[in-house]
Amino acid sequence: TFEDVTARAGLGTAWGNALGVIAADLDGDHWTDLYVANDSTANQMWINGHDSTFTDQALLGGSALSREGKAQASMGVDAADFDADGDVDLFMTHLNNETNTLYLNRGDGLFEDRGLELGLSSPSLPYTAFGTRWFDYDNDGWLDLVVIDGEVKKIWAQDAAGDPLPLKQPGQLFHNLGDGRYEEATAQAGPALTDPVVGRAAALGDVDDDGDLDLVVTVNNGPVRLLLNQAAAGNRWLGVALVDEAGLRVTREAAVAVDLAGGRSLWRRVQTDGSYLAVHDPRVLFGLGADPKLEAVRVVWPDGTTERFAPPPLDAYSTLHRGGGSLVAP
Repeated sequence: TFEDVTARAGLGTAWGNALGVIAADLDGDHWTDLYVANDSTANQMWINGHDSTFTDQALLGGSALSREGKAQASMGVDAADFDADGDVDLFMTHLNNETNTLYLNRGDGLFEDRGLELGLSSPSLPYTAFGTRWFDYDNDGWLDLVVIDGEVKKIWAQDAAGDPLPLKQPGQLFHNLGDGRYEEATAQAGPALTDPVVGRAAALGDVDDDGDLDLVVTVNNGPVRLLLNQAAAGNRWLGVALVDEAGLRVTREAAVAVDLAGGRSLWRRVQTDGSYLAVHDPRVLFGLGADPKLEAVRVVWPDGTTERFAPPPLDAYSTLHRGGGSLVAP
């Protein structure tokens, strides 16, 4: 059975037109927080109080409104460490004539709307976006972005041409340049992404187990679409699945880091949530570039315990069992 503890947890103190939600450790204390993307009302960031209660810190923390201080039509949302600085950032999608938003985590409890500076704002203006996900489509070690678009109001040019469903738009792909900025790479993605549809959900997973993430897109008044990734050939990769002491698959509230020679670490959340009306492959996939030098793999388990493992074989999926590594001091 389930018990409704909404009021007791403090979650009933704010209202919104919620469309997207994600659970992640947003303040780096190893407790799961909640972020709610609200349509045309302020977003909410529910910070875990470690006592089964939550407090909305979005307005004080800078992630409730746009940089102009406006509520936007937030729909899809994802959380990941796109800039490899060890904390979780946020990205969300909006209606046309609003810009999609990247909230950069400063690491001090504050977030900044940096979509304009990072190259993500202007390209999104003509589109109404729903599903989204950070993923390394070319396995170069940096998290790229996919955005799935589809209007909710008539596109007059399509309507005038007699289209019975004049809401179709292409998806978008943004390539991480490795310095925090993005450039649009939609054209390179080919017609699988650029053909206009009334797109909604975006779910990611390696459906053919070839070491890159493929894309499943749901379409209003159309069949689901499966887009196989062919862009990662030539770069090395590492796939990781986590198993706890009871032999059960760990699919949330954990994180995995690959430590590379030279001091850089790639952090990935273990997640199935995010995007919009979607569930993702719970395995963690690391793109590593052409000639990686791995030193170790670290796992932060859901209770905050950290273990260090020797690097598994490259270009393969490996299962890491809790207790199979060496403990790392907090």
